Amino acid sequence: MRIFSNFKGIACALAALVCLASGKPVGSAEPQRSPARNPLVRVATISLEGVTAEPGRARLEAAISRLDQAAAFGPDIVCLPECFTRGEPEAVPGATIQRLSVWAKKHGCYLLCPLLVRDGERTFNSAVLLDRQGEIVGRYDKIRPTEGELEKAICPGVLDPPVFPTDFGLIGVQICFDVNWHAQWRRLREKGACIIFFPSAYPAARQLRSHAWRNQCFVVSATLSRAASIYDITGETLCSTGKFQAWTGAVLPVGKTLFEIDFHISKFRQIMQKYGDRVQVEWFHDDDLATLASLDPDLTVEDLIKEFALTPHPAYIERAEETQDDLRPAKENSPQQEPKS
Repeated sequence: MRIFSNFKGIACALAALVCLASGKPVGSAEPQRSPARNPLVRVATISLEGVTAEPGRARLEAAISRLDQAAAFGPDIVCLPECFTRGEPEAVPGATIQRLSVWAKKHGCYLLCPLLVRDGERTFNSAVLLDRQGEIVGRYDKIRPTEGELEKAICPGVLDPPVFPTDFGLIGVQICFDVNWHAQWRRLREKGACIIFFPSAYPAARQLRSHAWRNQCFVVSATLSRAASIYDITGETLCSTGKFQAWTGAVLPVGKTLFEIDFHISKFRQIMQKYGDRVQVEWFHDDDLATLASLDPDLTVEDLIKEFALTPHPAYIERAEETQDDLRPAKENSPQQEPKS
């Protein structure tokens, strides 16, 4: 299987990378947004570190208090931690989703709401996505519950993870223990997810940096304890919660694209010369790599790829593999047998 076959990440929009910036007015829902060619996606995430409220309604209200703080950032989407109320399983929509639906509609913001879901005779560790009107977009069920969860009759979700549409692109979700199965993350990227959200009990920081880098995808964690973070497609940590603030936010250039420097150095210089501060080029000098992002709502990286005949890193690797296979001696192209012991 070719690396990143049917790779659709470029279809998502790009924007300037800004951590903890203040933004658009909030407080009333926006009826219907026309997607920009290159939307600037304001993402916020929450940690419940230090929350001692009792499970259920009290923890729900404590989480909403932190959401209210994050609303000052003017987010397009916010993520809450895994099973953040620690309450009993409930139907969807139930009391928790109904309460959070009001918040999402008030702030005109997508909201990812993780909770235990009762679905018929089964219980799932799930994350429900609400849209800007507070309506349910879809539900992700944790594919890889822990042994402890399985003993408590938490049912595993279907193996093929879904992606969910938003007005700024497709997103995916993985929950906590899912971090250990790389194929699920790759599958979300192949399906076009430009951001993968990770509601969790803990940060899993080293693993998330690896997933972000390997899949060239933004990753956003939300945690019950310790730091919640937002990671760049390069695996760099963009921002994190901490002692002085329990939420964090960044404006993500979700179509930001990675390139090998081969054949691109002079082209990138031409792009910077022509477009100036409308674009952002970041050089990784020790890796012979660079990233390109557009900061202009009306200019996409796809436009730049076409104008300057650029080859994104995944396509470059795929092209190299095809040429290598074409030129490899025939006997080496046939399946190799294991040597006999």
